[in-house]
Amino acid sequence: MTDPEQSSTATAAEVVERAAEAYSTLAELAETIEDEWQYVTDLVDLYLPGIRSLAEPDPRCVLAAAQVAAVDEAIAEIGLITDPHKAIDWLSTFPHVVGMALGGDVDGAGAGDRAGAAAAADPDDDSPFGALRGFR
Repeated sequence: MTDPEQSSTATAAEVVERAAEAYSTLAELAETIEDEWQYVTDLVDLYLPGIRSLAEPDPRCVLAAAQVAAVDEAIAEIGLITDPHKAIDWLSTFPHVVGMALGGDVDGAGAGDRAGAAAAADPDDDSPFGALRGFR
């Protein structure tokens, strides 16, 4: 088991870039379903900038080993997907998993950690991801 307080050697920028590359690969698989191309494109346009924004507060920040392990596990999980329909399902799930691991929010591009504070202030937020992060 990884010590959550133990630091790694990976920076936020490195881990976020790995997650963004994996997300793009997942999107390529999902785009093979012709009837879903627009939906897939919309998801990527929404979430890829959000994933990248997770490094914005401090790209050179060295992440905790547990954060790196969580993102790497999520990347490994989507790497196992071969069904384009399942890939579409994960296009909206994976960004939130990465956001939870890194303590940020992917719902607003450029939001990074700042969106988490806004979610905490909104008691009417029904996001299950906010609940998992303790925002409600």
